[in-house]
Amino acid sequence: MAVPSDYPSQWETHAVLKDGSTVELRPIKASDRDALEAFHGRQSQESIYFRFFRYRPELSDRELDYFTQVDYRDRMAFVAVLGQELVAVARYEKWQDRNTAEVAFFVDDGHHGKGLATLMLEFLAAAARDRGLTGFNATVLPENYRMLAVFRSAGFDVSTRFTDGHIEVELGIEVTAETSMAIADRQRLATARSVARIVEPTSVAVIGASRQAGSVGHELIENLKRGAESNGLSAAERIFPVNPSAETIAGMTSFPSIAEATVALQATSETPDESSIDLAVVAVRAELVEGVVAECAAAGVQGLLIITTGFSELSNEGGDRERRLVELARANGMRLIGPNAFGLINTSPEVGLGAVFHRIPVIAGRVALVSESGPLGAAVLEQLRVAGVGVSSFVGIGNRSDVSVNDLLDYWGEDQATDVVVAYVENFGNLGNFSSVATRLSHHKPIITIRPSSQDLTDLLLQAGVIVVDEVSQLAEQAQLAATQPMAKGNRVVIVSNAASLGRLATTACRRQGLEVVVPSSVADTGTDDSVLIGDLDTVALMPSGDPDDYERMAVAAAFSDEVDLMVLALAPTAFLTAQKLTSLLDRLNRSIDKPMAAIGLVDREAIAVDGLPTFTFPEEAAQVLGRHAAYGCWREARSASVPIGQVVQQDPDPVVVRAEALLSTDDSYRLTPASEELQPFLADLGIPIAPYRIVSSEAELRAAAEQLDFPVVLKAAKVTTRSIGESGGAAIDLHDAADLLDTYRRMVERLGDAMSVAIVQQMVVSTALVRLDLRIDPSFGSMVSIGRGGSASEPGPPFARRFLPLDETLVSELLDAVVAPGLIAADDHDARAALAMMVDRMSQAATRLDDLAMLTLNPILIAGSGTVPVDVEVALRRRLPNLLAGLRHI
Repeated sequence: MAVPSDYPSQWETHAVLKDGSTVELRPIKASDRDALEAFHGRQSQESIYFRFFRYRPELSDRELDYFTQVDYRDRMAFVAVLGQELVAVARYEKWQDRNTAEVAFFVDDGHHGKGLATLMLEFLAAAARDRGLTGFNATVLPENYRMLAVFRSAGFDVSTRFTDGHIEVELGIEVTAETSMAIADRQRLATARSVARIVEPTSVAVIGASRQAGSVGHELIENLKRGAESNGLSAAERIFPVNPSAETIAGMTSFPSIAEATVALQATSETPDESSIDLAVVAVRAELVEGVVAECAAAGVQGLLIITTGFSELSNEGGDRERRLVELARANGMRLIGPNAFGLINTSPEVGLGAVFHRIPVIAGRVALVSESGPLGAAVLEQLRVAGVGVSSFVGIGNRSDVSVNDLLDYWGEDQATDVVVAYVENFGNLGNFSSVATRLSHHKPIITIRPSSQDLTDLLLQAGVIVVDEVSQLAEQAQLAATQPMAKGNRVVIVSNAASLGRLATTACRRQGLEVVVPSSVADTGTDDSVLIGDLDTVALMPSGDPDDYERMAVAAAFSDEVDLMVLALAPTAFLTAQKLTSLLDRLNRSIDKPMAAIGLVDREAIAVDGLPTFTFPEEAAQVLGRHAAYGCWREARSASVPIGQVVQQDPDPVVVRAEALLSTDDSYRLTPASEELQPFLADLGIPIAPYRIVSSEAELRAAAEQLDFPVVLKAAKVTTRSIGESGGAAIDLHDAADLLDTYRRMVERLGDAMSVAIVQQMVVSTALVRLDLRIDPSFGSMVSIGRGGSASEPGPPFARRFLPLDETLVSELLDAVVAPGLIAADDHDARAALAMMVDRMSQAATRLDDLAMLTLNPILIAGSGTVPVDVEVALRRRLPNLLAGLRHI
């Protein structure tokens, strides 16, 4: 049956359910008639009664036609499809005389508890809003507690009343902050569960297992066996080699197909009807993978790890095959890692997963690692092992066709076995999404990555709280400190040393990394005449003490001071303080002090190695790691109490949206400048100020403007894009009366010609400096506000600072601090600062309110205390195709 021309295909997508499985979600089609009939026939008498208020074992032909043939406007329906089966239906029907609709749901008995009804409610509400509807209502039987729970937990405004033996539910469908948060939380938890199904399997099949030693299929089996047995788990009960040409592989029974492996698993399961292989590792030729995935779908496999290469990393044809794989997997409830994946490791005693084709020894611990490159990921794992850092899980992610870095971050955010995340990736995907996910995770767990080549991307990472290191070798060092030491609450560091030169080097290195070297007042009461504390160069007073107690008393006294956030133990072995004594001292200090610290010994770090204490040979190494750790700690402290800005009070309709739609009604792009009649009302709708001005194109209009504006004024040629002060530069300033204004206008018309065909008369603002604010909208990279030196005489220089949206008060403060150092505003000019902060807030709101906003520039902003105001503003609008799925749960 042909798809109708008005079928809204833009709603077609896949989504992750509460249990981590996936489902296809789309509008209903007339061709779903047979599937709907089969769906109805599978349901229990109770479920049918809840839906129709009476038992009807079959739907009539007329009902099947009515339910499957909708107009996608006043009558809308979504279906959820798993494989070839319809597993849920949700619909609304608009009331004839109201702007609301009646809503109903029907979820397959075998799929209750997965959050399908809530998911479909979100989609129905979005479709209804797109059609201008304002609310839903439903009639529910009192005993239908599941449906009542759906309405109450969805995040929408809901009210209920009991009447005539039924419960009448009224549901607002407006998206509020609470609604968005509820939807985002459901998406995050579902995503985390979908990844857990792959990373925490209890049963693993290797399709492409091989008897040939050294082959990928053989090494996968060997490493899986080793991982299970090292954790005391039965490999025979967990690992299922699949090879139709082999009876045994690596001493284990081999199965000719994934279906027969599933039967073998079910034979040993207490609940065989519900047992399926958790993870299928696919290592067959590229042209066979699609068929294997189809077999896995039929066998009920929950997740896929595709090791096979030859997909998008190789050719466009391979990319097409890869997209078909993802579509097939998602349509059948599965997610996949890869293809071209290096593998998975999970050191949990309950999992013991070693699904990699190289033997990589790791220590069990609490650091998770994702790597785009398999060999480099293996190298970082080796660095972590040498540093004594334990790993919770490792993902060699490959082509990221389905499971992304963002998905893994959501998983590790929920994973109780992971405290630190290390990411070695070159491409973070959609950076706007990454920034949101990373910021949320960084509030609780540090993320460490290598510095990218792009400064914009580096800025985004740092704003999201990601710890950025400069070299691959530093990943393990930074992870070691994050995993073994407490979180820093500031950047004040104390240095305890037994060598003046080492203390000085440590002091210099720490200051270079932005740390404040302090001498806490508490050390004066330690009772030690000969200080071993290095604060700054003036406080060095040392003796070659060999008594560890001297250093221990000083270190403990310093560490317990409220004036200290971090500690450096710059203690070199000497004839008096032997390496053995020093190691024992460091171990005692590490156990007793609850502030982050590192040790420096000027010797091979192994000579003074202590479990759980980062040790370094030279001060520069320790200072870099501590500096980054402190910066992250300060980020967390600042963000924990920071208040978001740019919050929008919903207006329906929003006047600035209506105005933008009118401007874009005849063209897909539109630019507003002070020469545009529409600019001032547009800015008024946004709440962004501009110094009063009038547009003139004749002497008569000039005289009228002079009567309306207070003198002194500025006269500007509207068509001169790079104006400079002076009549010849297109900007005559300090005009004090109407006669002066008229004379200047005539001279500029004669001198500049057509450039003065449109002119601007604007109230003059006496200022001390010029500042520029820019908002750039980039849906894929992330929108940003930048601040810099203002003026229109030349192209703008690089900004002093930029911050990505969404902003909070801390980020705005950082932006404004950037123009204090060059002297554009005074540190104590609170009025100018407040005015600029208000403008940043309104720009941030503009980005939220206007989907079609591409750019907004305030330049120059004249700094004049409480009178700080822009005198030139430019707005660029660009029509974007509406993304109906924005804000909805989908993958």
